[in-house]
Order: sequence, then structure tokens, then C-alpha cells
Amino acid sequence: MSDSPEMSSVDHFVFGTKSETLEQLAAHLRVGRVLPVYYFCVAQWLEQPEHVLNEIERRFSEPAVVVRSSAQNEDTATHSMAGAFASVLDVPRDNRAALRAAIEQVIGSFATMPNRYHQVLIQPMLNHIQMSGVVMTHDLQQGAPYYIVNYDDESGKTDTITGGTGIQKTVMIYRNADHALIKSSRLRQLLRACQELEGICGHVPLDIEFAVGIAEEVYILQVRRITLSKTWHPVTEKRVAQYLRYIEQFVSQCEAPEAGLYGAVSMLGIMPDWNPAEIIGANPRPLAVSLYRHLITDSTWREARAYMGYHHPPSYPLMVLIADHPYIDVRRSFNSFLPARLAPALAEKLVSAWVDRLRNHSEWHDKVEFEIVPTCMTFSVIDDMTKRYPGLLSTDEMAEFTQSLSTLTLSLITGARKGSLEDGLAQVAACVERQHTRGALAAVSLRDIERRLLDAKEGTFAFAVLARHGFIAESLMRSAVQRGALSFERLACFKRSVTTVTAELARDFTQALADTGKRGAFLARFGHLRPGTYDINSLRYDERNDLFEGQPTEENTSPHDAFEASHAELFALENLLSELDWPLSANTLLSYAHRAIAAREYAKLVFTRDLSDALAMFTEWGAEQGLSRDDLSYLDIATVIDSLTSPLLDEADRVWLEHVYTAKRRYDNSKSLKLGHLMARAADLFVVPLQRSLPTFITDQHISAMPLLLTAQSATALDLDGKVVCIENADPGFDWIFTRSIAGLITQYGGANSHMAIRCAEFGIPAAIGCGEQVFSQLKHGRWVMMNCRESTLRVE
Repeated sequence: MSDSPEMSSVDHFVFGTKSETLEQLAAHLRVGRVLPVYYFCVAQWLEQPEHVLNEIERRFSEPAVVVRSSAQNEDTATHSMAGAFASVLDVPRDNRAALRAAIEQVIGSFATMPNRYHQVLIQPMLNHIQMSGVVMTHDLQQGAPYYIVNYDDESGKTDTITGGTGIQKTVMIYRNADHALIKSSRLRQLLRACQELEGICGHVPLDIEFAVGIAEEVYILQVRRITLSKTWHPVTEKRVAQYLRYIEQFVSQCEAPEAGLYGAVSMLGIMPDWNPAEIIGANPRPLAVSLYRHLITDSTWREARAYMGYHHPPSYPLMVLIADHPYIDVRRSFNSFLPARLAPALAEKLVSAWVDRLRNHSEWHDKVEFEIVPTCMTFSVIDDMTKRYPGLLSTDEMAEFTQSLSTLTLSLITGARKGSLEDGLAQVAACVERQHTRGALAAVSLRDIERRLLDAKEGTFAFAVLARHGFIAESLMRSAVQRGALSFERLACFKRSVTTVTAELARDFTQALADTGKRGAFLARFGHLRPGTYDINSLRYDERNDLFEGQPTEENTSPHDAFEASHAELFALENLLSELDWPLSANTLLSYAHRAIAAREYAKLVFTRDLSDALAMFTEWGAEQGLSRDDLSYLDIATVIDSLTSPLLDEADRVWLEHVYTAKRRYDNSKSLKLGHLMARAADLFVVPLQRSLPTFITDQHISAMPLLLTAQSATALDLDGKVVCIENADPGFDWIFTRSIAGLITQYGGANSHMAIRCAEFGIPAAIGCGEQVFSQLKHGRWVMMNCRESTLRVE
């Protein structure tokens, strides 16, 4: 790394206890600082407590001290024991009773591992800090060459990260990155201090607890070796350097202008538009990626929008893959949200402004259609454009843009063109008819799998059309709230009145749990669902032995409240419609929104049947080739299907297992790369902040309950009643949770109009959709969750 500090010369640094290590470091540090240290062993305290207290009073002049553990086995070469023992902060130096109590508390925490030579460390209490946290000089799991900085710069406390109580932020900095790429001066100073420590300690991997003062002075609170380092692959650092060199070139190409696309620059994201992180995961296996590409992101995404009247950009794929991490090309996405036939100069202005706004507001990366890009006409579009993009458009340009949006949106609502709600539902009906008339296969061939995927692609097209209607409905209803025609509470009531296919699933599943005679009918309709729609390792409902092991809950025969707009609400909506000069009644608008929300979810159920059937067939075909589900998850579906037209030149099992081996090795190697949620420029490869996501909160309820983490493999017999269910990337296969009396739902990934957002609004379940990686990591170890949806707060303890 450049800008490295002058290193003190240490022939051979020897780690001791926490106290001993800090005492040694204090004599050598030039960039970092160690607060004054006094320590004593348990035996000294037991024999001479008054002498110890006198020494504390004599050595320290500060009003308060911190009393910390410094056990003999706390920071060894093989065990860190981090967090195993107590620390007591802010103890008054001149209060002997308080000092005694704090020392006894720390010594008491040694009880499970008693040793008279365990130490107690006393240091001044550090106040007036602007940042504190922990730095790992390498990634813990793979030993990847990144400084992993977890910090809190809001509370002003020193123990929030180590104690798991603060607002955790994370930035990952490639070890060989140029310091000039780090915008924060305090981070630059922190890394200089870390480099200094590495030089003194012999360049071993370190776990460093730190605090940064008001003047950006770096205090070193603890240094320990990373005990996992012996498990790391020795060439990881070299491999990451090689990967980054080529990825930097690729990202630079993605940023550059592209022929036929509006917008001077682009950026990449894991959540904007079709949300790959939510649907297939942030690091999916090759089969899931290839299926998602085949069904959606290669062509369906733009063809469906062009069919509806949006701009049809060139045939670029929407999703790119960087070392097995899927990213959406934002510029390509934003081009497809333009109304067709806009003046080129206007289109260029809009896309460039949208990309620029996302660059400046990364927290909206999973809400681009509500915070960045107006994809349909609403009651607030003009106000939103004026506030978000002041001075961007002339009066004539604003009129052209909003009129184009208005014409497009109205024609889709009224059914005056292709891509209307009725048209989309007719396409779904055709898919259902094809599914019902399809006969059972005596044996499975690749050709059969190819045909089933073609059917799935037709269903995906219909779903894409109806999903766009779902976004139009949501946007219009939100803007009605924004303009005061409806209250937030009344909109929530409206959403609860929508009966989707999930309500039918919940009802039928509850009945099937109680009555074995109804299980066949349930599986006939919903048996294809799997938690992880694109994941072949995730079992379908009809493949699970545990599906009906849970206890039935009391069936809620009418979970949906009736909604009838008041005269005042209808009058207000009519006025808003008149402003747009739309020949629609308020009741027509409400009916459209009601049907659009339900249609989107029904279309998803239908198209996922063909996809799930194709995966089931692929599993059967794989077994004939000697391939397990796990093996198949590493195959690219396009490569497999291509063997129909390009014969294999060796034994099939040997060919496919070689593909599996190569893909596994590449996939495992990709885990050592630390990539962000958004990449606006190639430099973002080297300084990677994990975006602080702003969850979408559903309902206005306030709950406090125990969290329970679910995965695709979790048993349905788990007791979910009264718990906050936590799911990384939820999809329809998890809909069985709504048959239980869950207290709430939290997802790591998910957009404002995602499947689970709609589900929770429908059932009136408090939820935080898309809480982000940092908060979700805390949930994995949390004991209690407090979620205030009205105040948009989420706290984990």
C-alpha cells in the first residue's frame, strides 16, 4: 500500500497477554497510540487489594478508567477467546467501591477458566472519540488481502462493535490499494496505524481494536493475532491480485459509452431492476445464474418492456457476472424505462441524471423505481422530477417527458394497447392451459428439458408484463398518499384487501396440515414451489418429507379486510385524475391497482411451475449421468443444452464432471474477492463500502420478539409462532411461513415492491424488507429484535 508510515525497528516481536502486548507496542508506535497501561494478576489482587487500588489512584489522573480482562489464554497464537471475559467501562477512579466491584466482576468472568496468573488491565477511559471499531488485516474466512474495517462513527463509544450494540458500518480496503482512493482522512490515518502495527508485529495477520479521537489520532485498544490464518490457502493473495487486474479492465469497459445506449456512464449493482441478489443470491452457483440469464436477463427484461411501449435498447444482456457475483448494468436498465420515441437529447439527459443520482444516493440501490427513475405517470411525477433534478429539463422537455409517460401509462391501464393487464392475464391463462394439457413423461431427455425451459420463458415474459403493472399500481397508490388523497394507514388497509394466491396457499396449507385428505390437492397446485426458485439443491414442496409435520394453527378464514373508499377519498382521487386529464374514475383506478397486485403474484406462481419442473427433470437426467444435485448446481444450463447440437467427444459422465470440477474451483476461488453492492467506477473494486440499506418497513406496528433464521433447507415443522422470521433472499417458496402466527419478517435483500413486501402488506405483518448485510449479520447472532415500522427503526440485541 502506498503512503506507508516509517516503521520502528523490532527484531522479533513476542505477543503476550493483552496487557503485555499493549505495553510492548507503546514503546514502538509513532502513528498509533496506546493509552497508559497498568495491570496486575489475580493473585496480586487476592493478596494485596489495597496496594492495587493505591497504584490505580497514583498512576492515573483521569476521572474514569476502564477495567478489562487480560487472561493468559485470551490472545494466544491458537485461540483468541475474544469476548469471553468481562470489561467494565467508565469506572470512577476515586471511587474505591466502584473500582473493587469492577475488578471483582472481571475476575469473576475468569471463573470457567480459573488461573491465579490471569491479569486485569486498567487504562484511562477514552472519551470524545469520533469513530471506534475493529480492523481485520485479512478476511477471516479465506485470508483474502483486505483490511476489513467494522466501525461505529455515531455513538461516540468505544465498545459498540465488539459488544454488538452499535450501528455497524463496514468498509473493505484492498491491501495494495492506493491511499488516494480512500476519501476519508480518518480511514487513511487508521490504515497507516494498521500498517505500522503489522511492521512491528512481523507482518502476521492481526485483529486490531481501535478508536479515533477528534483530531484523528488513532488509539490502539487491543491487538491479537488472527488464529484462523493457518487454515488459509497460501496463494490467495496472489490470486486476488490477478483477478482484480482483469476485473478492473472489465468494469472500466462497463463504465464507458455503449453504442445505441443513452447515458455517458454506467454503474453496476446487485439490486437495481430484477434484483439478482434477492432472487438468486449475491454469490449464486452457475446453474442458477444461467437459468436467470436464460429466462430473464438476456432478453426478456427488455422485450417485455418494449412490448408494453417502453424504449427498446439494443440486445445487450441486463446482468453481468463478475467472478460469480451477479450485477445489473444500471444504464441498460434505465434505458428500458424510457417511454418509446423520446427525443434522443432528452433521453440522454434523463438517463445520465438518473445514473448520477444513484451514484450520489447509493442507499436507494434497491428502490430505483421509487426514488430514482419515474417509470410511469403518477400524481407526483412533476413534483418529484422538479425536486430531484432541478434545472435538468426545460419546460418543453418536461412536457414531452411527462406527456409520453402519461400516454403510455393510461394506455396500459385502459387496455388500449399490447401489454395491458388483460393481455398479460391472457398470456398467463395460455401458460396454465398448456401446463394442464401436458402429459407425463415416460423418460426425461435433454430435449424435454429444453422444451420445458421454453415454456418457462413464455411464462416469464407474461410475468414481466404483469410485474410492470404491479409497479405501476404501487407507484400510483404511493403518489396518491403523497398528494394527500389517501393516508398511509388507508393505503395499508387497501393492500390488506387484496387477496393474492398466497392467501389461497396459506388457507389450503393450513387445511392440509389438519386433514390428510386435502394434501394431494394442495400438492397438485403448490407442490412445485421451492424456497430458492432457481436453486436445484432446494427441495420442492412435493419432494419434502417434512412438509406436513408442523402443527396447524387456527385458520384465519378472512385475513383480508374489506376496503371501501370514502366519499372524501373518491373525490380527492377524482381531482388527481382530472389533473392528469385521464378519463378514469377513482373506482376504476382502485380496481386496476387491486387486480394488478394480485395478477403479478399469480403470474409468478404459474411461470415458476415450468421452471421448477425443468429443475426436477434436470435432477432426474443428472442422476442418469451419475451427477448429484450439488454437481448439477455447478453446470451452466446453456452448455448442457448446447450438447444437443454439438456432440460430446468423451463419456458423458467424464465430460460433465470435468465441467463441475472446473466450475467448483472457480466458484470457491471467487469467494476471496470482496465486491460491493454498487460499483460506480473501477476504483470501487479497491475500496468497498457495504451499503447501508434503508429497509422498506411494512405496516405501522411496533413489535419486540425473538428472531429465527430460515434457509431453503429449514424444516417446516419449526416453531415460528411469535417469532420474527429472518430470510436472506425470500421468494414464493417461503410462503408457507404465512400459515404460522409469525410476529414479523426481516429479509436481507428485497425491494420496496418485492414478493415479500406485497405478502406482508397483504397479511398486515410488520416487516423490514431489505435490511442489508450488516444488520442481517447481527440477526444471525441476535437474541431479540425490536422493530418499529412507523418510526422505521430496527434494533437487534
